[in-house]
Amino acid sequence: MLDRADFSAAHCRVGGVLEPTRLQYSRTFSNYTGHRIWIKPENLQRTGAFKARGAYNKLAKLCAGGKPAGVITASSGNHAAAVAWAALQFGVRARVVMPEDASRSKLDAVASYGGEIIQHGIYADERKERARDIAAQEKSIYVDSTDDEDVIEGQGTCALEILQEKSDVDVIVGPVGGGGLMSGVSRASKVTAPRVEIVAVEPTCSSSMYQSVCAGRPVEVNVETIADGLRTRIPGEIPYSYVSQSVDRFHQVSEDDITDAMLLALQRTKLLLEPSGAVALAGLLDGAVPGSDRDVVVIATGGNVDLDLLATLIRRGLRRQWGEDMRPE
Repeated sequence: MLDRADFSAAHCRVGGVLEPTRLQYSRTFSNYTGHRIWIKPENLQRTGAFKARGAYNKLAKLCAGGKPAGVITASSGNHAAAVAWAALQFGVRARVVMPEDASRSKLDAVASYGGEIIQHGIYADERKERARDIAAQEKSIYVDSTDDEDVIEGQGTCALEILQEKSDVDVIVGPVGGGGLMSGVSRASKVTAPRVEIVAVEPTCSSSMYQSVCAGRPVEVNVETIADGLRTRIPGEIPYSYVSQSVDRFHQVSEDDITDAMLLALQRTKLLLEPSGAVALAGLLDGAVPGSDRDVVVIATGGNVDLDLLATLIRRGLRRQWGEDMRPE
């Protein structure tokens, strides 16, 4: 398994290209929870999400052994944009398989980095199968968004930044879907600061990782959530192994919880988050960290939200806050 030296090497690799996302203390979320809350704003990262870390680390290691003819990946959008961006840095052709219902903003982001888009299916496993088939046909390299130790190693640099900036953190909270982020964050934390508690938050209706951990093996579940980046029907073997060993606790949140967290973050912290990016904050508001008076860092993972969806979710959230008759359609 990855060790402290692996994550340190990835941090050196990624740190030369990506700017650290500095922790932001939130009085609002602190008052809501009774803890001292810092937000890790990965929505402000290159390509608008934490995914740039893993993608760049993967491409850097690939190209160190000679530039590949091309790479291909499958993603709902953020990993797709990250791979396209990273490939652009190294002058490598990138193709990405994205869902048929991918948001316009995510499609545009991938195209802006020179990524060649293929739209197929809705769920992660459908996209991955298609991408792997193309990789085999074209002899390009498939870059998985979660089931790849080089990618996980890169995502773990997020935890190293947190621990460097706030060494006395008690709890780190992040979202989990396919498990790439929380594999890296949980493992990097445990080999660097074992005392830190790691909490993973999932949508209730997309809890494949939690159910897999309960079953003792990866299992397939039905998923349907507005958090498109977390729609994973079955976790990969590698992220499952890391998460099952290094995550201390899981918490599930409703779709309304996610919307409310997005709205509160926008209103009070001025952070624009996509649904997947707000899941950890939703868990925090729903009691994912019980008790009080602890130093908690919450990872806001991405901000690439479709504006039409954002408008819809804002209206829905405001109606719940202030009543159905607040304003007309």
